[in-house]
Amino acid sequence: MLAIERTNPFDYKWFAASLVLLVLFLIGLDRSLLFDVDEGAFTEATREMLASADWGHTTLNGLDRFDKPMGVYWLQALSASILGVNEFAFRLPSALSGWIASLALARFAFFEWGQRAAITAAIISATSLGPWAMARTATADALLGLIFVLIFLDLWRALSSSISSMKWHARRVALWIALGILVKGPVALILPLGATILYGFFVTETRLRIKKILLDWPSWAILLSVALPWYFYAYVRHGQAFIEGFLLKHNVDRFMGSMEGHSGHWAYFLIALPLLWLPWSGLFFRALFIFRVQWQQAFLKYCWLWFVFVFCFFSLANTKLPHYLLYAGPAMCLLLTYSSLDAKRSWWSIGILALLGLSLILLLPSYLQGHPDLLKDAYYQALIESSEKSDMKVWLFALPLILYSGFILSYLFRKTKPLSEFSAASLGLIYFALLQAVILALVVLPWWSQTLQSPVKGLAQKHQAETSIIVQWGVHLPSFATYRQQEAPRREPLAGEMALVKNVKPYWPADWQVVDSNGPLSIVKSPD
Repeated sequence: MLAIERTNPFDYKWFAASLVLLVLFLIGLDRSLLFDVDEGAFTEATREMLASADWGHTTLNGLDRFDKPMGVYWLQALSASILGVNEFAFRLPSALSGWIASLALARFAFFEWGQRAAITAAIISATSLGPWAMARTATADALLGLIFVLIFLDLWRALSSSISSMKWHARRVALWIALGILVKGPVALILPLGATILYGFFVTETRLRIKKILLDWPSWAILLSVALPWYFYAYVRHGQAFIEGFLLKHNVDRFMGSMEGHSGHWAYFLIALPLLWLPWSGLFFRALFIFRVQWQQAFLKYCWLWFVFVFCFFSLANTKLPHYLLYAGPAMCLLLTYSSLDAKRSWWSIGILALLGLSLILLLPSYLQGHPDLLKDAYYQALIESSEKSDMKVWLFALPLILYSGFILSYLFRKTKPLSEFSAASLGLIYFALLQAVILALVVLPWWSQTLQSPVKGLAQKHQAETSIIVQWGVHLPSFATYRQQEAPRREPLAGEMALVKNVKPYWPADWQVVDSNGPLSIVKSPD
């Protein structure tokens, strides 16, 4: 049995720690430009909603957008209406979602395994590459990730608590699922339902309890009363177009077929898994090593089955994106946390894996600049070739010194509560994880965003004051409309209109005027 030491999780030290964690989520949030396509599409849809004052429906460049329900748009619009139309405002709901999710996991881990587990769970949730990136992206995924944390924890409480408490937790689960359906759609119901049924298949003594949860009519009343009104409104307003655009195209078709080129090999998520959880990936291999021990514990079995269901579900889907695996984030975070509690000598091999992962991230920009031909698309080749020289190699030389100082600090402070439960090696990896997050936020991500998006933002802001329409022809860069704060429809320009185009392989007639250029992008004008 693990020795567990608990202190009051609500004293001033924990409050201060939560504020430090918040800073970690907010640092450098506005240093990176909006990435296309996803961030650009979400933020432009939100901007158009604010401009039209129609909070019941979203459009993208004036056309109906049925990709996602309204939940995240409402939060982004609220943030932008207070803080203005900028990167920080659009990303703030995601950052706060990541922060709250980390605190919720830390609180659960505290009461389950003690203060060392609470600190570890918070740091793993806040610094792992996948969850960290998701919390800095102006899309719906971080908000859905928070909702899955709440569903996951309350569902376990419903499965393991007394009968009287079970109903209370089950109804909270229904509320969270309803909010998830308003954020992303049916997946918020499918994943918890599937994971619960799978748990009942392996743990037979819970089947009666699961049946009671599934047949609890107040829970269904809560779910339907919260989730359905907007869907009913959308159907009344748009009719069959909503059914085909949202339910069929962006849910059924996304599962049955590959959308927007996001296909993948059957082993796609096997490759994505260790990358998503850097620098903590080594703990997953330790979790596999002690799997039999974990399987004997009810809660850890629940974690494994939730992870397995999400992994298999999205492996079977034809559309594959790395962040889909993060819907198993709460289960994975707590499995890694438990695996860390008695890792002992494993910390050194885990640390080497972490250092290798960060080194590869820092080397990648310089390597691509030296070998742009690795990118098959001529547009991206031109972006890399015209980008500022990456100075990230400097960090590779600085890392040993920085890490050495981190281990020294870890050794000096390891007897300070609540850090006294940690070994110097485990504290060193925590220090490294925090360092990774800061380097990514202030160095890596800004460089990538400038490389990929500075021509888009530069042209948009330069022509912001013009009232003439500029269409997107042969490109899909929705952030252009966000930065210009004007719609930019995707179509061939009419006579006398201007168009945003790729200039790496000119595809416009020779008599058209090139109005402006920035890197591999140009604005051209057709003859009157």
